[in-house]
Amino acid sequence: MNEFVRVLRGARAWRDIALVTKAPLASAELAAGYHFQQWAADNRNRTQRQFIKALRNRAPFTDVLPQHATPGDIEYECAGENVEGVGAAHLMDGLAVSLPLSLAWSGPWLNVTVRRLVETDDGDLSLEQAAEPVRHAARRADLDPHEKWGCSAGLDAVDSAAQLWEQRADFFPRLQFLPRVQDDLERLELSWFIQVRSLLARLQASAAAWNPDTSALPEWQGAKITPEHEQRKRLCFYRDLDGVDRCFDLHGRFTPGAGRLHFRSVREEGALRIAYIGRKLGS
Repeated sequence: MNEFVRVLRGARAWRDIALVTKAPLASAELAAGYHFQQWAADNRNRTQRQFIKALRNRAPFTDVLPQHATPGDIEYECAGENVEGVGAAHLMDGLAVSLPLSLAWSGPWLNVTVRRLVETDDGDLSLEQAAEPVRHAARRADLDPHEKWGCSAGLDAVDSAAQLWEQRADFFPRLQFLPRVQDDLERLELSWFIQVRSLLARLQASAAAWNPDTSALPEWQGAKITPEHEQRKRLCFYRDLDGVDRCFDLHGRFTPGAGRLHFRSVREEGALRIAYIGRKLGS
């Protein structure tokens, strides 16, 4: 517990944080037959107990996750176990913390198997599986690789649609946005906002590395981008910046749920133009 508190203090030095757990801490078993409540009742731990209490978000992490997610949409596995808390940290672009009790849970990154139930463009359901790293700390030293992220005043620190929209030209110089996208951003709940923020950064990286003289589209960096199914392209028309209706059928996905970001390439300007962010069109 001393080491766990050191981890929390180290992270708190970066920025304001909240400790979110699946169940009340009082019932958490720290060792066989020894629970958090017993540790907290020991007056020798009074200062540490008060520090944890000050950070504690009493809502279970299910309350801070997407309300449109349904059971089975996405699951996380690490070292052969389902890890809902690690999954919550991944979805919210946060830091998973744990007690230093096992080598399987050691180190600054956890290699997690992520399984997502996604809807394909033709309406079928498909199970996608991928290995993804998740930020993690069980010891104070585990925080060191994450310090730049934790102290970042850049894109990772942008936590509102208004701020992202205002600074879009700074963060995404190779992306263009239809005016209607501002409303789309403002309607996103926090978890989807974080996923969209990450997807936009990947599109920016793709566009920045793109040579439109030699290829019609960028090589997508860290993002799965596909064109809309031919029968659904009729849903993808939006009034472009010059007043002409055009098809924005290229799209990336964000989860959980059927999140879509629609855009088109503007090859003559070496840019990508965003038209829509939200639930799958027509759903």
